Amino acid sequence: MKICVVAYKFGTEKEIGEHLGTYHYFIEKMRRLVTLGHEVTVVAPFLSFFKKGSVDVNGVKIKRYWPPMMASIWAWPLNRIIFFIYSVRTQKMVLEAVRQGCKIVYVWQARETGYAVAKIKHRLGVPFIFRQITAWHWHFQRTPKDIFGEKPWYKFFYKIGMGGILNFKLKLLLGKKRQMKYAKAIYKNADAIVFLSKAAIREGKELGLDESKSIDLGISIEENIFKPLGNKNDLRKKLGLRGKKIILFIGRINFEEKGIGYLLEAMPEVRARISDASLAIIGGGGESEKMKALIENLGVGGSVQILGRKPFSELPEYINAADVFVVPSIWMEAFGQVTIEGMSCGLPVITTDAGASPEINIDGQTGLVVPIKNSKALADAIVKILSDENLQKQMGDDARKRVMENYTYDAIIKKFLKIIEHTL
Repeated sequence: MKICVVAYKFGTEKEIGEHLGTYHYFIEKMRRLVTLGHEVTVVAPFLSFFKKGSVDVNGVKIKRYWPPMMASIWAWPLNRIIFFIYSVRTQKMVLEAVRQGCKIVYVWQARETGYAVAKIKHRLGVPFIFRQITAWHWHFQRTPKDIFGEKPWYKFFYKIGMGGILNFKLKLLLGKKRQMKYAKAIYKNADAIVFLSKAAIREGKELGLDESKSIDLGISIEENIFKPLGNKNDLRKKLGLRGKKIILFIGRINFEEKGIGYLLEAMPEVRARISDASLAIIGGGGESEKMKALIENLGVGGSVQILGRKPFSELPEYINAADVFVVPSIWMEAFGQVTIEGMSCGLPVITTDAGASPEINIDGQTGLVVPIKNSKALADAIVKILSDENLQKQMGDDARKRVMENYTYDAIIKKFLKIIEHTL
């Protein structure tokens, strides 16, 4: 089958950035579709304003065009013109792919891209499926600094004294009104909308989402990479990790979304009850200094290791070196990729009840689920698991089993192809 995949960004892992795990799985899924005999053509813009990017990634053909979608956000004051050009060029490339025999148009995020395709649905003549990675209101729940704070162009505008104007423009572009416009058009015109979870589907109801064409389909994982490895003590020595009972956090250092502050505030009580417990933190972000200040104020510096960002390929070893994996998110997690990475390595996980987390992590079976913004509940859950090796092993085994039954590439691709067949 000829499949046209439309993405606002696509390339090799080096081009995208190794720390972006979601892209790793997306790229790998496209490659595996090709190995199954499907002809996949990815329609994607230039990687940056002046850089075209690869035209073949592991057998997946990429048809490039200018301008990149992100330029329609940062290239103020020309962003409106650039977005118009981006939309028209996207539409032209998709229609060309259909004329060349593609039987399905599958848009993988972003809503700006989905909106461009939705506007030409009447001209496609083939089904249009939209893959929504986040809840529709994701953008306006976050500040421009949260999204773009570490981008060179964002820092440049601040350096020349135009940060305030830039933030104002970005809020308009990423705000509720505009995102609602995009989402409504997509929900109306798409033949199927694929969400990551039932929780994400519920969030779309307020925009008139037709549940009859809404499907929840999680993200696949490489179970042969994220798997139980060797001796924990050997891994800890290799990685330089301290402590006999290791708690692991992997994610963006963001207090209002990822809940890192509540995990840190749980550490004094955890240490009081389990003296050899330590916390390892992997990730980067604009609030790293705020995190360091909180660690100092709490007096837990001796039991917290800040490891910074790590390449995607190194994560399995760090996960396997830990005893429990904690995802203390506050905001609506549409899925929680990092959660199943921990589960796939055979670790019990502790998540909050935000968004889809309880769908992935089954409370009392694969780990524990606690209320959001609750350091005491986090501390109790951590202590409960670290204090009982039998419980830790049983939950870890059940976590791995759940991944193997539901989130392997074979399982996800099989469901994905059934979705396509249903729309044809």
